[in-house]
Amino acid sequence: MHGIVTLDNEPVASGSIVFLPTAGPGKKAAAAIEQGHYSIPATYSLPPGSYRVEISWRKPTGRQIPSADPGIMTDETREAVPIRYNTESTLTAEIASGDVEKNFDLSSK
Repeated sequence: MHGIVTLDNEPVASGSIVFLPTAGPGKKAAAAIEQGHYSIPATYSLPPGSYRVEISWRKPTGRQIPSADPGIMTDETREAVPIRYNTESTLTAEIASGDVEKNFDLSSK
């Protein structure tokens, strides 16, 4: 399965997507998002059903902050995706047998 993930019509540059079964324990899948695209290998197909979807994107703020190592600065990042799509996700996807593409157009509003 693969797809495109955007936030406010902007491709999610570097994030993650996780599919969690809503009917209790079961097979879950995760993938990296790069330049708005994600891909879950065909060898790891999800069984048909309903899934809760969590999407995360740690976007650089443009500021430098001190790292854990003294004297070293690192890029500051913040979660760009609203919590309703990640830690408190209300986003769901129905996966049917043979589904190969699921796109997600998210809004920060």
